[in-house]
Amino acid sequence: MLVDTINISSTASTSASTSPSLSVSSRRPMFICVVCGDVALGKHYGVNACNGCKGFFRRSIWKNRTYACRFGGKCEIAKEQRNCCRSCRLAKCLNVGMNPRAVQGDPVDDNIEWDEEGTPDVSEVGTQTCIQMTKIKTKIEIQKDKIVSILRGVYNRVDPQDLWETTYPGEYDFTYAFFNTQVVSSRTPIRPTAERVASLADVVADYRRNFVLYTDFVKSIKQLDEICDDDLIRIAKSRFAAFYWWMCANWSAQSGCDGVCYANGAYHPVEKAEQPKSEENGIRVDYAGVTRKSMDILVNPIKNMELSEEEILIGAVMIILADPVPEVNERSTSILENARDFYLECLACCSKQSEERTAVRIGQLTLLVASITDLVHMTTDNMQLSDVLHVIDFGRWSMELRDHRYRRQF
Repeated sequence: MLVDTINISSTASTSASTSPSLSVSSRRPMFICVVCGDVALGKHYGVNACNGCKGFFRRSIWKNRTYACRFGGKCEIAKEQRNCCRSCRLAKCLNVGMNPRAVQGDPVDDNIEWDEEGTPDVSEVGTQTCIQMTKIKTKIEIQKDKIVSILRGVYNRVDPQDLWETTYPGEYDFTYAFFNTQVVSSRTPIRPTAERVASLADVVADYRRNFVLYTDFVKSIKQLDEICDDDLIRIAKSRFAAFYWWMCANWSAQSGCDGVCYANGAYHPVEKAEQPKSEENGIRVDYAGVTRKSMDILVNPIKNMELSEEEILIGAVMIILADPVPEVNERSTSILENARDFYLECLACCSKQSEERTAVRIGQLTLLVASITDLVHMTTDNMQLSDVLHVIDFGRWSMELRDHRYRRQF
């Protein structure tokens, strides 16, 4: 979306030859930044933008930053207060059509705002980017197709039916459970049908089945094979909650239920009166109103985007790789960053839209990470109170996982 230009020299109807005193700068049309309304010298990343918004967008995309809005994503972005909310500012940049893929070859300097007078027009940079993407697109598409095939197999993997009711009594720590998932749950068919209201037993069963699905996804990411086991466990502890919300939100969007859809045919309703509660003390597990919040900030946006199967599967991997993981070594951090860039390219290849619309779609998906982080924090508070009140027992194997979340190490 572009704003019409305002020619400050519109009153000058004579040619340059008859008005020799008219300076070059006064003849140049003035553009308005479509993000904040400040003066823009021209196009940046596909739209008219001021130097400030151009630099902000460049740094945000280049450094893969995610922001959270404290006011529900409704902040007004104007010249005078454009720095007040980075989350809404980035959302505005993406919504008006700024192209993240055009940032790929544009280096970042946090201390210097470039003088745009001497830089090439963005249309030229965009053309170069298109040429580069054309050269690698076929290779990326082939790799994407292979990855989707692998992830589809992981998602649909089911254990023999005679193992569905098998249990493994005993005490297991998180590491053992990660490498031996059968002690947590068998791989029963995933049925996000939302055909009944969940009981507390359904909540626990879904949590366990989702964990097994999560470990299968993590183990399918080939880049993580190069990471040592200690760091792999840190990653696994850090990203499960985000993965859980991604899957449940997509199931909820697909089923159309009024609540959080589970993998076992049940759903957790929005209305508190319908939510499951402990038979012993009558306490419900959703103290913080997470279910309703999830519908507003995650399920409904996903429903509106109408994600394809490919986007959901590769998006699940992107959620695992989305944010830096605390306390891993430098080599693991570098592997995660490279894997994140690769899967972002694969995710872009899932779109059948124009490059500009694809860029906006990727930006919208990126913004969902902040929403998921909010839900993880709220769910963690629910689980911590549940532990104190002994409302629900997820199993001793998950104690390390929950402690990891209580200390906000995600």
